[in-house]
This record gives sequence, structure tokens and C-alpha cells, in this order.
Amino acid sequence: MLDKEIVRSFYLHGYNAVEIAKKMSSNVEAVRKCIQRNFGNLKLKHEIAVIQRKEEIRAVNYEANNWISDRSFILKNRSIYKTLPNGDIVINREVAPVTTWDTPRRLVNENKCVI
Repeated sequence: MLDKEIVRSFYLHGYNAVEIAKKMSSNVEAVRKCIQRNFGNLKLKHEIAVIQRKEEIRAVNYEANNWISDRSFILKNRSIYKTLPNGDIVINREVAPVTTWDTPRRLVNENKCVI
């Protein structure tokens, strides 16, 4: 059974039905139907929150990538990365199983030979 107040708070913070269902570990269709039946009058507030949330994420990503590029970061911090046979550099999950969201995951080799 869904808790309408939790769904309502997520909905008003700009989350869509799929994200709410994942956070509550419930069925997507049940969340979607709950939103349709109970929160139709909150659609405008939801859309404003979605735009605000996207702008916040964009600003944070800009700040995170503003100082050092992914390539420079990977070349300075080689200890957590490994090089694949094709030349791509990826995170070594044995050395660093948990990383922050702004850590570059992969650097694609631009000079690899494609046959």
C-alpha cells in the first residue's frame, strides 16, 4: 500500500512516477495512478519543482566540472583507474569500489585503431 503523503512530498519536490516508485520500492503504475487520482491539482507546482530541480543539478554539474576536466582528473589520479586493451581508461572497481558522483567513470581513447 502506498503512503499518499510520501508520494505527495516526492511529487512536490519534482520527482516523476518512475523515480518515486524506485525510492519507495513499489510498482510504477501504482504510483502513477496515485498521482493521477490524488494530485491532479498540484500539477503546476510539480512542473515548477521539476524545472527548479533540473537547474540545480545543472548548476552543480557545472561547478564540479568547472575547475578540472575529466581528462586532467584521470591523468592526475591514475591510482584508481586501469587501462583496457583498446586504450580506454576506466575505474578499477577492485581498488575503488565506491566513488563520488562527479568522478569520471571512463576516458575513451581517441587514437584507437578501428578495423
